[in-house]
Formats: sequence, structure tokens, C-alpha cells
Amino acid sequence: MRVLYLTNKPIFPTVDGGCKAMHQFVKCLVHNEYDIEHICFSTHKHKFNKENYPKFLLEKVPTSSFDIETKIQILPAIKSFFTRKSYVLSRFDSSDFHSQLIAKISKNEFTHIIIESLFLTPYIETIRSISDAKIIVRTHNVEFEIWKQLAVNSKNPFKKFYFKRLSEDLKITEIDNLNKADLIATISNEDLIVFDSLGILTPKIVIPIAIDLSENKVDYTNKNLFFIGSMNWKPNVEAVEWLISKILPEIKKTHPQTQLYIAGSYMGNQFPSDKLKGIANFGFVHDSQQFMENHGVLISSIRSGSGVRVKLLEALALGIPVVTTKVGASGMQQNKCVYLAETTVEFVSQITELLDSQEKRMELGSKARKFIKENNSIQSISTYLNDNI
Repeated sequence: MRVLYLTNKPIFPTVDGGCKAMHQFVKCLVHNEYDIEHICFSTHKHKFNKENYPKFLLEKVPTSSFDIETKIQILPAIKSFFTRKSYVLSRFDSSDFHSQLIAKISKNEFTHIIIESLFLTPYIETIRSISDAKIIVRTHNVEFEIWKQLAVNSKNPFKKFYFKRLSEDLKITEIDNLNKADLIATISNEDLIVFDSLGILTPKIVIPIAIDLSENKVDYTNKNLFFIGSMNWKPNVEAVEWLISKILPEIKKTHPQTQLYIAGSYMGNQFPSDKLKGIANFGFVHDSQQFMENHGVLISSIRSGSGVRVKLLEALALGIPVVTTKVGASGMQQNKCVYLAETTVEFVSQITELLDSQEKRMELGSKARKFIKENNSIQSISTYLNDNI
């Protein structure tokens, strides 16, 4: 099997959940000993640097990049607003890359071309015009749903209207583009069901995110809370705002010693440390595993977005107790490996139960590790991948 793997950003450094999901997916491709070539976009937010890629991976997967300008520009954005063409996707559509793809594919007999995310689907027709390769779109989310939920949760009337319009335009494009693929590979069954409900006729499968199961070193005596996630993703910003403004103050009323630790890339100054409020901001942490093992209970108060939270899966693999929403627990809420909450009152109740009992923290952590072992191992997903693509 000869595979061309296209991604909308570099896999390394793994600065966010999307990068980690791609890294784990490449591990599965390599595990199956496919002949793989990788091309990624290099953007102003995610610059490609080959030195960031592990040498052993580069030896197995030849990797190159394409520089593309994806910064938001006012005039094109306004034009898209009135023409009702999705500006979210048009920023990734480059005539130069269409040409580069034609040259690359013409010189190679790829059997499969895997497109990572909806953002690269504008290239499907170009691929189709010159190749008989099977085109697979791997989706992390139902993209238009993210903007729809942001519109619902926004209190600013202008943002509410603008996000709603972005969602409507993106929905039309998402349906159209995904119908052009040969196979859609979602990372959760919930997303697959949504795509079915939209009338997308392309065959679909669920390929969960593979996670490494390491030794359990969690400090279950720790009675603090933490959140970790990239702050260049709006649902994460929204989640931390809710956590700081509503949930933590209620927890402090009965557990005044409890601290909230925040970490993640692209943090900036939006959530500063505050000793009086019990908030410590670590910014980007190089060892996220160690951070999660030593800072208590993960509170993933996500209210928008779709797909699966990679950081949450990594926390489960470590045996960390987690409180999250149904949106945050997409793909795992029926397995009782996390505590679920939808309102501030529910979050406070679930968090309090865990803070008051080390035994319950350990029990939930044990269930979490069992879930990952049974559903997200490299071996099991590699085998499934080999059988279904």
C-alpha cells in the first residue's frame, strides 16, 4: 500500500490535540508497514521545521512542507460573507499547491491519499482528475457544528450573528466536499451519525485515536483541579472562562485550599495567575504527562466542538480522574470512565464528590485506563485500519 498523507499543519511539535492525533495516526500507518509520504502545510501559526520531527520517523516517512498564508484578511473575509462561500476553508485553498499536487501525484503511483481534516478537501477534485487512488478524509470534528455552538454560547450579538453565518456557509461546503471523497474516517461514532443525518452518502468508518498506555504514576492524594489545552481553539478558551468565572468560585466556598492549574500552548495573557483566586497558569508545558499526573482532577468544561479531545484521552490513559461534559466526552460517555456534568451546579457536585474521596479518584482512574486499553491501543487500531481502508 502506497500512501500520500496530507495534513493542514506540521505534526511536530505536538502543540495541540490535532497534532497529537496525527502523530498517533502516523504511528498506526508505520506499524502496518505502509509505504508513506507526508506533505504538510506550513502556516504563520504552525511553521514547519524538519528538526522538530523525530529522526526515526523521517527515516520511515519522507516529509516535506508547503508554505501557505492563512492569516485572516479583511477584504476576502467580507467578500466571502456576501458571496456565502466558506472563508474558513478558502484560506487553505492555494492554486500553487494544486499544481504541486499534480506534479507529485503524476510521478508516483499512490494507492491511497489520506487528507487530514476538512480544510484540505478543496484539493479532492484535483486529485481525482489525475489519480485513481482511494481518497480518504480523516475528520477530527464536524466543523460547522463548532461555529454553530460558538454562536449559541456567545453573548455578543455581533459575534453570535457572524458565527452563525460562518456555520451556515461552512455546513454547505462541508457536505459538498465530503460527498466527493471515497471514504470518511471519523474519530467518534457521534460524528459519523451527524454526517449520516446530513445526507452525506460517502462510506464512513470510525477510526479512534490511538493512545499509548504508560505506567500509572498519578498522585491520587492531590486534591486540586487542572485544565490543559491549546488556547488557539475557541472551545478551550470558552471552557476556561466558565471554569474560572463560575465553577471554581463555588468550589472554593467549601474547599478553600483547592487550586486550579492551567496549562496549554498559545496561552498569552488571557488567564493570568491569581493567588487570591487560587489560579496558577503554567503556560506551555514541555512534559504534559508529568503536569497531568501531579495536579489532581482534570476539569474539561467544554461546551462546543465535536470529535474527541486528545488531551482527555491521554489523561484517561494515565489514570487521571476526569469531570467533563457530554461534548467533552464524545466517544466515551457511555463507558462510565468519566464523571459528566452540564451545568455549574452539576460540575460543583461531581468535583466535590471526587475531592472528598481519594478512593473514588482512584476508582475512576482505574476505569479510565481500562477503557483506553480496550478501545485505543496502537495494536488494535492498526489492525482495524488495515482491515478497513
